[in-house]
Amino acid sequence: MPSAKIQSNLKRRGVALLLGALWLAGCGKPKFEPVEIAAEDMCAFCKMAISEKQYAAEFLNRDGDVFKYDEIGCMASYVAEKKVGDSVAAFYVVDFHSKRWLKAEEADFIISPNFHTPMGGGMVAFKDRSRAEAAAAANQGRLISFAEALQWRGKVGR
Repeated sequence: MPSAKIQSNLKRRGVALLLGALWLAGCGKPKFEPVEIAAEDMCAFCKMAISEKQYAAEFLNRDGDVFKYDEIGCMASYVAEKKVGDSVAAFYVVDFHSKRWLKAEEADFIISPNFHTPMGGGMVAFKDRSRAEAAAAANQGRLISFAEALQWRGKVGR
């Protein structure tokens, strides 16, 4: 039978191993989630109040900082102007239909003069492709990808 001193050392080592394993498990890839719009939030690009959630967009950088926008076009302009590149951990847009956040890479985008977005970019996002196609047809819009949305610079004709 081991002595009390040996048993105590074994317990300490076991606790140390368990704590080390738990610490390492927490060191995995951080999980980034969209951050809800608050009444006082301002667009990081144009500095307007974010008042119409259905047009909002945001990204989180790898440090967890959130950059919120009053419309997708403002986010695209900020990304291009500031050359944020690899510092972005996640892009989010609001589904125009449900007004819920979704990953921008999973959305379909419409550009149309019939969407009166805060800065006149006329771009909205949809989670459901069939809704996006129907909205494009009903609003003389054009369906584009997220990559194309990030390249968009300008206002649609009214």
